[in-house]
Amino acid sequence: MSASIIKNEPEMNRREFVKTAAAGAAGLALMGLPSGKSHAVEKYPHWGEVVVIRDEGASKGPVINGQVVRGMLEESIKALTNGGGWQSLIPSYQPGEIVGIKVNAQIPKIATQPKVVAAIIHGLVGIGIPKDKIVVWDCEAASMMYCGMWPLVRDFSGLRIATTDKLDDPFDQSKIMDIQGNPAHLSRLLTQAAHLINVPVLKNHPEAGITFALKNHVGSVGKDIKYRQKLFHNPIDEKNPLHKAWGRGSPIAERIALINTAPDIKNKTRLIVGDALFCVYNRWPDPEFVYNGLIVGTDPVAVDHQARLIIENERKNSKLPFLPSLHVDHAIKLGLGAPVEEMKVTPINRTAKG
Repeated sequence: MSASIIKNEPEMNRREFVKTAAAGAAGLALMGLPSGKSHAVEKYPHWGEVVVIRDEGASKGPVINGQVVRGMLEESIKALTNGGGWQSLIPSYQPGEIVGIKVNAQIPKIATQPKVVAAIIHGLVGIGIPKDKIVVWDCEAASMMYCGMWPLVRDFSGLRIATTDKLDDPFDQSKIMDIQGNPAHLSRLLTQAAHLINVPVLKNHPEAGITFALKNHVGSVGKDIKYRQKLFHNPIDEKNPLHKAWGRGSPIAERIALINTAPDIKNKTRLIVGDALFCVYNRWPDPEFVYNGLIVGTDPVAVDHQARLIIENERKNSKLPFLPSLHVDHAIKLGLGAPVEEMKVTPINRTAKG
């Protein structure tokens, strides 16, 4: 990663930070987004709660300070759990159970940062989870190869890094979801894990608005990349040059939300650690701005809502048009997370405290 392609975001004072992080229903109305209504049957721990933590010391140029990131994660988890810490997030861990860490390695220069993953592994090991019961995974080996995860195996002996496409038996045939009449095959890396940590990357999507916690699970299903494209996208619009280049049409927001209703996702997710260190608000494949943050919670809707507020703030500052993230609003209607009016945001600026 070249430092020249990343711009530092202008420093926000605390009032501006809170205003951006907790825009709420009024902010959604101004953005043209519905607040939505929740129909959740059962609310999971930390419903609607999210911690947005930042520290300028998390990076210097393209280099990430792993110790600072680890401190950020520990502080955010304490804030999220009211001091309960890691143990309170996975209180039911039993010997032999697997903890899966779902990363996003699709675009090497804006993939989940290995030092964010390392901070998570430190936390898990710290509560007694064996390293050989932790699996860092994504869908395709071709992308995982270039995102810098493999040195983690050296740092954490016994850790497993895996991709669905390299498994001998990649999909659990006993857990095939129906997504609007289409079979969605769940990765065995997902179904064999007893506990799940979702680690997306803060970036926009030219048609879906954002791709963060909810959309990260598009990579948890599908027999191969071509099938996922068919499952989660409309037919190609021949007049759209992006569609021709990508080989698929616009995203189907309802299906992105629906895949997150899978019990293996909804019931196993113990934590979401959104990597908001180096981010994209307009064009891939390189980072465009430094946020030096983590977005932490257990509610994918609350986490994704904060992500879209940050992205839209960057786009507004650059005079770019608004991009709706309709899959987030569909997720609210499905009861996958809190509606905006129920969200509680805790902003932490470690730089200001220092």
